[in-house]
Amino acid sequence: MATYKHHRQHRFHSLRYGYRHWAWHQDGIRHPHKNRKKKRKKRSSVLQIPEKRFVLTVTGIAAGILLLLAAQAAYAIYNAYSQMSHAQAKIHAVLNAKNELLTPNGRSQAAQDLLEIAQSAQSASQSLDSSIGLRVFSILPFVGTQIDGAQQLVNDVANFGHVGGGLVVAADQLAQASRGTTVNLALLANLRHQVTLAALYFKHLNRPTSTLIGPLGDARAKFNHVDAQVTSLLTKGSAGLRYAEQFLGASGPRSYLLAGENQAEMRDQGAVLSFAILSTNKGHFSVSLAQSVGRLQLSQPAPIPIPPGTNQVFGNLFPTMVWQSTNATGDFGTSGAFMTSMFHAATGYRVDGVIGLDVRTLQSLLRLTGAVHVAGIHGSVDAGNVINVLLYRLYKDNATSSQVLRHDQIAAVAQAAVNKMNTTHVDVARLAKELAGDAQRRDLLLYDVRPTNERLIARFGGSGQLAATHPNSTFHLAIESAVAAKLDYFVHGHAVMHIHVDTAGDAFISTTVTITNDAPAGQAPSYQLGPDHVNSFHAGDYVTRTYLWSPRGSVVPGGVNESGLVLDGPRVATIAPQQKGEVSFQTVLYGAVHHGALTLHFVPQSNLHATTLTVIVDGGSRGRQQVSTVLNRDRSITLNP
Repeated sequence: MATYKHHRQHRFHSLRYGYRHWAWHQDGIRHPHKNRKKKRKKRSSVLQIPEKRFVLTVTGIAAGILLLLAAQAAYAIYNAYSQMSHAQAKIHAVLNAKNELLTPNGRSQAAQDLLEIAQSAQSASQSLDSSIGLRVFSILPFVGTQIDGAQQLVNDVANFGHVGGGLVVAADQLAQASRGTTVNLALLANLRHQVTLAALYFKHLNRPTSTLIGPLGDARAKFNHVDAQVTSLLTKGSAGLRYAEQFLGASGPRSYLLAGENQAEMRDQGAVLSFAILSTNKGHFSVSLAQSVGRLQLSQPAPIPIPPGTNQVFGNLFPTMVWQSTNATGDFGTSGAFMTSMFHAATGYRVDGVIGLDVRTLQSLLRLTGAVHVAGIHGSVDAGNVINVLLYRLYKDNATSSQVLRHDQIAAVAQAAVNKMNTTHVDVARLAKELAGDAQRRDLLLYDVRPTNERLIARFGGSGQLAATHPNSTFHLAIESAVAAKLDYFVHGHAVMHIHVDTAGDAFISTTVTITNDAPAGQAPSYQLGPDHVNSFHAGDYVTRTYLWSPRGSVVPGGVNESGLVLDGPRVATIAPQQKGEVSFQTVLYGAVHHGALTLHFVPQSNLHATTLTVIVDGGSRGRQQVSTVLNRDRSITLNP
């Protein structure tokens, strides 16, 4: 039967007088509306009261059901939130206790913590899944987005815990199976495979936060931040492990020139004064033939071309013939290529790469192996005294200019430390951590003659290439010695960078470098203090060649394109003992400000005493801004002028 309608019927008329009236319309029952006021009064006493009771009853039941569903949903959310808070606290605890991964017990605890993270997240996921209330409310567009976001977050955290735990177990298996100077290559390959897959997987866990609000949005953002950090570490770790397989001779025997860099006589890295050969094959490594580079003297430059910019600035130092000059350029990829060619020219023997290491890397090795004894050095050498022994005491005890009986001992200490690994167990995870820290400070750098391997080294940050990352914003300062003495043990540097930013976003940069010479005054001439009667003429006088590399594309008066950046210098200064000297540089960066931010990247020099840096920015709406830091690793500074 057709629905009944009055000739003149307003919208929603059928609902106006209660259920029975609506039913008349639905059933097609004709009914008048005369004397409506009277009828309304009559209905109120006969018909309307039951109808109101019915409506109130239905409404009450519906409201009760909604309240129950809301309460059940709230309980599920509270339970999930509690579980996730516990999981997130565990994640931060694991990340803040990285040293736990350096021992078997620590790795076992970390694996348990990651499993607990996964279990807490799974419990939160089950709480959300089992909630009927959340299922009902999820049909609402905005609410549903929040519920889906919460479910996705807990699942991501659970997977984070499971995958992370698997990585820790794989790392522990490798560490437990590696002994002395032998690394288990099969387990190394397994770890590399898992790290590579985990890096790809974690990259996809970084999800948008724009549709999430309140605590849920904050929790997602925090997880994304952690996920990005871990993904970056895993990506670098994957490249490092892939190179480690090749480095350790997975594809056959390999040999490397171990270049001992002396930080008492600085070039961009320490001057190369000693060498040894590191040999690897099928996971085993050993060091031999430690001796002075005096055995490798060349009568003419090695047959390798010098890049034009490098030749223009450093060519007069003969960097392809004089071992002490190979590290004058800041790019270790260039230095390494020079050294492989020089070594072949001197010996007829080809190496697969170069490892540049200085005294602080020896300090790291000795922290793992304990004290060693080296011929020509009185007493033992350990992590506590190695810097003093090699860079001060050996020269002080032999104060005359004659060094016939003394050769540089850096490579000899490295050989002794590696040999001791055969009798002293060194956890491979601790070794990797120490060496990674040395690479960050540029105390340990690698060069490989194979381009594919060299690219892997650059990816995990061990190549020493100045322009490997951020070439358009990178600065590199090098305080180099021009004296044939050992004075850098006493030298400290502080750089102040004044930056004026104009309304166009261009940066005008003035860099002043203060160099302090703490060498003792009034001393007799010596091999350590000089003079060399070429560049210095009084004992203790420090003569510096100071260089500043500015970003690619910057405008530098007299600047030269070198190592992928723009090089200015040298600035030469003579600084008496217990005195200070200054040199300065000018740089212009057009269009330096992007989206209201000025970001500068600084690559450190591996000098013994890390250079301190102060950046001062004038101009812009915020007035003067100042940031200070220590250049003991790569640093990025962002300001908002």
